[in-house]
Amino acid sequence: MNPKEPVYYHNFGTTVFLFRKDAMEHYRINEQQVFDKALELYAQAIKHDPTDFPLATDVARTYYGIKPPRPEEALRSWTNALSLAPRRGRTRRRLCPFRAHQDARRPVCGSAGASERITNEMYTDLKKTLTRSLTEKEAEARATNAPPAKLD
Repeated sequence: MNPKEPVYYHNFGTTVFLFRKDAMEHYRINEQQVFDKALELYAQAIKHDPTDFPLATDVARTYYGIKPPRPEEALRSWTNALSLAPRRGRTRRRLCPFRAHQDARRPVCGSAGASERITNEMYTDLKKTLTRSLTEKEAEARATNAPPAKLD
């Protein structure tokens, strides 16, 4: 077996993530450490094939299952996936970072400007819902003086 084959790390990372209770028992680690282990395996896969769009998307999707959320890491991951995305279908993937920011429960600098890039009418309702949620979170954060997250 080729130790530089990214699909091995990709599949192993997915297995560790999906079967985290078994991984916790096997490795004698807690759930947060299982998440870290899965992400380390994904990082190995990316190291061997940094242009693999399906891999980058799977890594970004992993953050939806991590509790407590890691919104900054999720956003970086979705940004990477978007940079690798084929032109077709990019609008749909642009929505994913909004969910990462929504999970952050912090204001997002430039969120309104980013939402303007989503122009497909099919996503109008979802865009409105996400924008409203971000606006509410920005207002909550201003009331508590929380630092803003950056939208890069």
